[in-house]
Amino acid sequence: MEPIITYFAQLEQMVRDISLPDLQNVLHLLEEAYHNGHRVFVMGNGGSAATASHFALDLAKNTIMPGAPRLKAISLTDHVPLITAWSNDTAYEHIFAEQLANLVEPGDIVLGISASGNSLNVINAIRLAKQYRAYTVALLGVKGGKIKDMVHAYVLATDENHEQGEDAPMILAHLITRHMREVVRYYAQTMALAATN
Repeated sequence: MEPIITYFAQLEQMVRDISLPDLQNVLHLLEEAYHNGHRVFVMGNGGSAATASHFALDLAKNTIMPGAPRLKAISLTDHVPLITAWSNDTAYEHIFAEQLANLVEPGDIVLGISASGNSLNVINAIRLAKQYRAYTVALLGVKGGKIKDMVHAYVLATDENHEQGEDAPMILAHLITRHMREVVRYYAQTMALAATN
């Protein structure tokens, strides 16, 4: 029982230590992207790849409101044939950047999830995104690694172990989705009010 209590206590402390100003910076960029019709691309490796898929699903589906434009969210972890093609023909560190090169436009958001902050394929995608004048965001663990100093905004969750390092981005993904749902709801209400005047 003691390991369970310890795990929950560490998880609670990790969440409490998340910087709210840093989170607000991330939310602001996502709000701006939504209001300007830009897209959100999400990526990560391993457990973070699963979180990226889940996050893109939630952003795209769970924010839908009648009368408001839909939030455009795309996971770069789901196209297995393309991922394996780039891995086989070049190198694994190009799997996200090469997908982005076909899709990303100025003003889009490129969001990387990395527990270490040092995933080379995420780093390469962030570099490419900045070349295309997209905004870069990261959900990070440990001390943020190299990615922390590369992106426009990030949220850092300092974890005690790898499992908690993967808990944090999922918690943040759900929190961000709920926030964006309210942003879309407010937009829909504003549009409906304008239509009646």
